[in-house]
Amino acid sequence: MESFIITQEQESRYDRHNLIDWWEQPKLKAAKVLIAGAGALGNEVLKNLALIGVGNITVIDFDTVSITNLTRSVLFREKDIGLAKVEVARQQILEINPEISVQAIHGDLEFDLGIGEVKEHDLIIGCLDSVNARWAINQLAYCAGIPWVNGGMGIAEGEVSFFDPNTEAACYECSISDQMWQRRNQRYSCQGLKRNIPESTMPTTATIASIVGAMQVQQALLYLHGKTGLLQPGEKIFLGLNPWMAFKVQIQRQEECMAHDLTIQPTISINYQPSLRVQEVLQNLEKSGYLNPTLWLRNEIIGRMKCLSCGYEEHVNKPLRQYPESELACPNCKLEERDFEVFSNVTLSESSQDLLFQDLYLPNNEILHCDTSQGQIAIQFCQ
Repeated sequence: MESFIITQEQESRYDRHNLIDWWEQPKLKAAKVLIAGAGALGNEVLKNLALIGVGNITVIDFDTVSITNLTRSVLFREKDIGLAKVEVARQQILEINPEISVQAIHGDLEFDLGIGEVKEHDLIIGCLDSVNARWAINQLAYCAGIPWVNGGMGIAEGEVSFFDPNTEAACYECSISDQMWQRRNQRYSCQGLKRNIPESTMPTTATIASIVGAMQVQQALLYLHGKTGLLQPGEKIFLGLNPWMAFKVQIQRQEECMAHDLTIQPTISINYQPSLRVQEVLQNLEKSGYLNPTLWLRNEIIGRMKCLSCGYEEHVNKPLRQYPESELACPNCKLEERDFEVFSNVTLSESSQDLLFQDLYLPNNEILHCDTSQGQIAIQFCQ
């Protein structure tokens, strides 16, 4: 192997990278990568992205640091227990590389991440630990048209897969088995409400997290350079540490999988204000020639709840899948569960006259489909 001698005076942060003949640090500096999950796997991915100099990183996670994270998460310390994972991780990787830009979103990717926000990135890396979370990021990726790298791990085994909505290859949803769908659906009641079921805990170690995270970043590194990567779209690699093994498989695309038809290209942009009346926007659409507009929401919303026993009513305006089943009982009489209405679209009807955009629980920079007499359009709600 040829050796290179570099004096201290000549050295800069990325000199060892620039010795690689295909390496282009300006591409990495300009790249925008979204990281979903800031646990053990997310820690490894974030650390590696910071080291190689990816210039713009967004990380989203709703959780806080616990003591069990300390044996597997390289960025967390005992003093961080109870703090938001994303904020601790942001501060730590900025210490590793102060030349990069990091945005931390302390929230739920299914409800707090807009499609427009996702579209601003070049690539997504999923560091998630449940079928439901992976399904959600796959939906966002295919709505936004952004490729993503998925990672998973167990005690001494892991997997990495790559999905690209700009190809005809399989997506993550294509790989969900009936058993996996059943496990996901157990988290919701027959009415669609969130059940209080503790997340199953998967035993893992720092060794497998570091290997899977490194493979995810290597896939990202090659993709951002426009090179043939570790994986082609729709491929998955399995690896084991006990015994040592690794093999690749091609995921079969399911023709009935609807995720492939989710991509949304914005037609018009609207300045989003939470206090803006929905009817006002729909009326303006009509005035612009988009007649009979029907605005479709990404998540079903619970509107009014009513107790059939005492008549107590309240307007909830919260995503159905985020509302706990345990809160269905009437808070007034405590006698029975309340009846409720759910809506998934809004039209120029009397029932929606008083709705504000804050009642629709839209994340920042959301993009929604809108059916009109002139065909379907897509509206981006910008701030």
